[in-house]
Amino acid sequence: MKHKLKGSGFFRALLKMNMLPLILLTLVITTFSASRFAKSLNVEAQNGLVNLCHTVAVWYDTVYEGEYHAEEKDGNVCLLKGDHLLNDDFAIIDSIKEQTGVDVTIFYQDTRIVTTIRANGERVIGTKANATVVGDVLEGGQPHFYTSTMVEGVRYFSYYEPLYAADGSCIGMLFLGKPSAQVEELVRNSLIPIIVFGILTMLIACVVTIRFSGKLVAAIRKVEQFLISIAKGDLHEELAGDVVERKDELGDVGRYLMEMQKSLQKLVEQDILTGLYNRRSGEKMLRQSREHYRQDGTPFCVAIGDVDHFKNVNDTYGHECGDVALMEISARIKKHMQGKGFVARWGGEEMLLVYNGVHLDTAAAYMEELQKTIRSNPVVYDEVKFNVTMTFGLTEGNDEKIEHIVRDADAKMYEGKNGGRNRVVV
Repeated sequence: MKHKLKGSGFFRALLKMNMLPLILLTLVITTFSASRFAKSLNVEAQNGLVNLCHTVAVWYDTVYEGEYHAEEKDGNVCLLKGDHLLNDDFAIIDSIKEQTGVDVTIFYQDTRIVTTIRANGERVIGTKANATVVGDVLEGGQPHFYTSTMVEGVRYFSYYEPLYAADGSCIGMLFLGKPSAQVEELVRNSLIPIIVFGILTMLIACVVTIRFSGKLVAAIRKVEQFLISIAKGDLHEELAGDVVERKDELGDVGRYLMEMQKSLQKLVEQDILTGLYNRRSGEKMLRQSREHYRQDGTPFCVAIGDVDHFKNVNDTYGHECGDVALMEISARIKKHMQGKGFVARWGGEEMLLVYNGVHLDTAAAYMEELQKTIRSNPVVYDEVKFNVTMTFGLTEGNDEKIEHIVRDADAKMYEGKNGGRNRVVV
């Protein structure tokens, strides 16, 4: 049964499947990123206020030695740092305000003694702190950060830190803050590029998805045609290069399919135990050698080889040892045949060797080398080590049927068997 991809329907379904989640994902990521970025800016602003507050405290400790304490003069409460009167001394806090844009206030108890905050052009000296702040900082003795505290009708992004007298009692507070509107505007201005980038990314991604989906459908069609060829038994069909070269999951599928094709080729063409070509593949390649001989006269030689006394190996050491012996011998023959031709397992312990591009004398010399290699390399199985030999029959190929060529080589091999084994009969 032949299956066809319905191009337009599949394309539309693919777009829906990809673009809808893409749009939703972009919205979620943009929203999440904006939220996280806003939170990070708030944390950064908070850390900035905390660090600046510590800087101001150190500045006062450096400029004015001594502890914070209060005195009453002419009915007014005066806050001092050592011998220095802080009331009406705005030099330090105004300098901080000018350099950083951050408002600074020093409280005695809950009352503003010096401040950079103004209302109607006047400093809001003598006004009281928020009751919540008094409870958290002044009475609780702990620094605290607030995202929205009201100071003379203005919301502040602020940090309060307690001030201590020489006896360890909390005598007042140090305030640093910015109007919340300024912080929120900074956050908004910082988020706009993120939102714009998210929208542009979504639009670009949609365009790319449309183009990608078209190419994807075309690649899937090529994969489909490749699978159809494999299903029909053509194990040498090649998958289109642009599919294999893709750097995505479909490219991985293409490469896996090619690996599957190679695995099928091994199952169909190779002997499982020895890794050599099986008899079916050997016959096919032998026909190709004969066809080259017919077309352009390329010479070839055929040999049939058999392991001597192989039954004794199985009977003496067991069939597992016999399998190991076959695998080791096959590996040596396969290595020997590299660049010379090919070798196939013909049946049992019999091997078919085909030397391409050489005449009988050269092939015979090759076989003598192979005989020496097999004789001089013992088979090792567990703690057992023993030598094996092989007998070969070698004949030069011609344009006769391959059955006749193989029969001729086989007859020479049996001649060698009957003549004492461990030899090459040419």
